[in-house]
Amino acid sequence: MIPKGNHAVRSNQPVICGMDLMVLGAAVAHYGRGLDEDVLAALSWAFLNRRAYEDGTEMGPATAVPPASSPDWAAALMGDPLEPETARALAVFTRVVAGGVADPTAGATRFHCHDETPSWAEDMDIRAVIGPYLFYASRSKG
Repeated sequence: MIPKGNHAVRSNQPVICGMDLMVLGAAVAHYGRGLDEDVLAALSWAFLNRRAYEDGTEMGPATAVPPASSPDWAAALMGDPLEPETARALAVFTRVVAGGVADPTAGATRFHCHDETPSWAEDMDIRAVIGPYLFYASRSKG
């Protein structure tokens, strides 16, 4: 994945642009707050896999990182200066994007906490259990 020059526009292409780094990094920071780097890497991969393999309709602010009521929800997490937890999550996310971390989720595109059972989970295969999350990918055909 190669960064695009236009950092203000979200990309639907396989390249990662600046806005993608901010939005997906903010999602990793939100869901990974206080968790170890293995969990942050798994979350990073799940978001990147979902962006690559699904249409991305459920990756907007309404489902990625609360609060969705603010159009600048990612900016709220990316305040100046960055909180140490957010900076740590972004560091792991950028290592994943740069190719420095193998995918521990085996291509997972969705995840949920151990104590949840979303309706979509019954139609998907569990690929990994990492930290407090179960990671899923589309059901294998075969």
